[in-house]
Amino acid sequence: MALNLPKISIVTPSFNQGKYIEQTIRSVLEQGYPQLEYIIIDGGSTDETLQIIRKYEKYLTYWVSEPDRGQSHSIKIGFPMSISCPKTEERWKTPVTFSLIH
Repeated sequence: MALNLPKISIVTPSFNQGKYIEQTIRSVLEQGYPQLEYIIIDGGSTDETLQIIRKYEKYLTYWVSEPDRGQSHSIKIGFPMSISCPKTEERWKTPVTFSLIH
């Protein structure tokens, strides 16, 4: 059945979110979606965030921790890494891309 479902990519931006990041990760993973591509872009946290991300890294498609310019920048870094992100030349071929995902 998983082969019939579209791949869905989620990018979580993070910076010193140790208090909340585990709840965020679990809320995504516990959905049990079989075609999930989960990416976490951390802005160089200095709290317990990295320890928590490492706890779940086997369930993540990709994660990195390095200084960035905030949440928007983290998403701009992570989204192009996703498989489900159309490449630049393909991006505008289907104007109803999001309506195709059920």
